[in-house]
Amino acid sequence: MAGVRDSSLPQNLYDTGTIFTPGYYDQVQFLNGTGVAAAVTVNGSARAQSDYGVNRVEAASFAPVDNELLRQTSIGGPFADAFSVWADRFVVQGGTGVGTLSVSTIVSGQFGAQPGGFGFYDLMVVDSGDADADARAVAAVLRDESGPDTLLATSVLSLAQEVLAPGFTTDVEALAPGAAFGRVLAGQVTFTYGRPFYLISVLGASANDFGSLSAFNSAHFGITAPTGAAIVSDAGVNYAAAVPEPSTALMALVACLGLAGWRSRRSA
Repeated sequence: MAGVRDSSLPQNLYDTGTIFTPGYYDQVQFLNGTGVAAAVTVNGSARAQSDYGVNRVEAASFAPVDNELLRQTSIGGPFADAFSVWADRFVVQGGTGVGTLSVSTIVSGQFGAQPGGFGFYDLMVVDSGDADADARAVAAVLRDESGPDTLLATSVLSLAQEVLAPGFTTDVEALAPGAAFGRVLAGQVTFTYGRPFYLISVLGASANDFGSLSAFNSAHFGITAPTGAAIVSDAGVNYAAAVPEPSTALMALVACLGLAGWRSRRSA
């Protein structure tokens, strides 16, 4: 699924409720499949696309924060948001008991020359052994919901980066304006032979206050089975390894971020 949101509404209007409610955005679009979701207003633009193994997003802001006090102390709108999500179910065959497989994602992009850009990536595994509960958890994540069902989704690879204005701090990795977004992420997933599990890949971008992030050639996911084993996916996709094995690849595991509550910054 790909989704975008773009707003030119005053801050106080969408502060009265969740900003992820369509009524608080001038442009909202969600697509199932591989089409490009796009939204444009006078204050920003956003695009997103999803396919099995690939996430693409970009977001740009063309306007300052509309509340000067809020601009000095915290995040403020208008916002441009883009997010890309895909999920697939896997079964590993050719063995018994428990094993581990390697997963990797190349996350890449470019922040703009002004502060106000934010991006994150998260690869999650859902494998409780309860087929119905797992399916509900995946559906909840794809619908951008919170609640008990989503607790079954466990982060395996994650990354969050933000370009801040001077004088602000953030709970995620802070970068300078114009910096490259992303890095190579690699890790392992524990599985049980013959038991289905899900992987969910999420890439998001957000922009305000003239910030931007372009990551429309990212992220690229890969998976490698143990020697002698075979991975079968419901989508029938061959997810070639995106990077070398974890023993020689850059390992990067940072705090998980969901679609809701993407950004948190404060005055230093």
